[in-house]
Amino acid sequence: MFLMWIVPLLLIGLVVWAVSGSSFVNIFKPAASRACPNCNRLTQADWKVCPHCGQTL
Repeated sequence: MFLMWIVPLLLIGLVVWAVSGSSFVNIFKPAASRACPNCNRLTQADWKVCPHCGQTL
């Protein structure tokens, strides 16, 4: 009976993980260590533009 709940929950978790990709991980990181969405290099909280690739943050 318990296993009937595990499979759907794992499938839902897998779908959420697959859809969210790496941007979901950046939400929970502190602002000082967030990665640029374009080049994935670390940026500081007060930066408006990535100094490595020019992407607006």
